[in-house]
Amino acid sequence: MKIALLGAAGWIGRIAAQSLSSRPEVGELLLVDYNIRDAKRFGKALSPKCRWSMADAGRTRELGRLLDGAASVANAVGPCAEYEKGILLACAEKGTPVASIGDGTLSEADRREIHDAFRRKGTPAVSGCGMMPGWTELLAAHFLPRKAAAAAERTDRALRRYLFCSLDRFGGYAFFRRAMQAPGRTVLPPPGSPAGSYFAMGADVFGVPAGRPAGRYRRLGGALGGLGAVGREFSAAILYWLRGSLGAAQGTVVAASGVWTGGEDAGGAASVEDPRGILAGALLAEAALKLAAFAGNGKGLLPLPDVIGREEAERIAREGGGTIRVTA
Repeated sequence: MKIALLGAAGWIGRIAAQSLSSRPEVGELLLVDYNIRDAKRFGKALSPKCRWSMADAGRTRELGRLLDGAASVANAVGPCAEYEKGILLACAEKGTPVASIGDGTLSEADRREIHDAFRRKGTPAVSGCGMMPGWTELLAAHFLPRKAAAAAERTDRALRRYLFCSLDRFGGYAFFRRAMQAPGRTVLPPPGSPAGSYFAMGADVFGVPAGRPAGRYRRLGGALGGLGAVGREFSAAILYWLRGSLGAAQGTVVAASGVWTGGEDAGGAASVEDPRGILAGALLAEAALKLAAFAGNGKGLLPLPDVIGREEAERIAREGGGTIRVTA
């Protein structure tokens, strides 16, 4: 089968490409990126299965012509707030299944519009195939102890999510832009999370290693974040430029994400540790392959746990060197 990978030269895209090119069912992998030079160089070194093409993600008509013959699309283009909706609607128009890395920025109105577009074509799609959202949704659906889920329903309290990462080894520039959007107050570490400093990020929690990484993240967010969109963009650029100096202590995981419920009757938590920083890209690749062969009745914008089951999640984590932990 042919898989089209959008944003192939980016950080997540390269990981997804490595996973997809190694699968025997993938006969052709089309690497699509605005930076065609990097995509071509990467594809030549990766596998003879690879082809490459240039496209501007903001021009959805350009994308449509590249989807001919594709069994599915893996979308790793960021920032998602700027590009995801247009890409998903372009895939819906072609009737091509798509798994998108996503970052939870789609409004309810946008989700309904996208869902209806895919339903009309009888085609499945998934948005949110990274660490958060993505792994967090799999943990909540398949691994969180029943007591914790029941506590959330009984108290009408939503499940909480967190993402932890080592800034020197995780994420591309689009991720840093997202991380600097709303660095909030310092909060307590979530249950079962890696040691580090944690900050409120809307309803979620974002963590980084303590010491220099946390200090620079806090200072840049505080000093420049108050200047509005321009300040946040500038702070993300500075942090990304400084990432090489933000190394964590030996043994610190590259990334982790988890879910839990607050309160005394929480009943537990579930998390996944990613020591190599590849589980987001691996999950995106797996979701794209599943959608290409999706035999379920669901069409439209589907929840990720409807596509990736517990055993599949365990396999992806295991093959990527990750560890899923459940706290009762």
